[in-house]
Amino acid sequence: MKLRRVTDWTLLVGASIEIRQQGHSVCSGHVDAVTDDGSILWLQPDAENRRLFEKAEFYEAWATEDRTGFHYCVTKNLSSAAC
Repeated sequence: MKLRRVTDWTLLVGASIEIRQQGHSVCSGHVDAVTDDGSILWLQPDAENRRLFEKAEFYEAWATEDRTGFHYCVTKNLSSAAC
């Protein structure tokens, strides 16, 4: 499956994702929790401690699975992601 950016983090609890920052992969795992406003999420990587990521720090969530209800950002390439 192609990775696709999910812009609404409130939908990600339990999802398998990859976190990216400025086009670079930072971490991947399952989303443990998300704030009500979707600005912060906690990711549980395999065999590592849970990590916190904030949208304000330019982190992006990329789905590694297809799931009904995700709001995907569709772009021609990673550098033009503007949603």
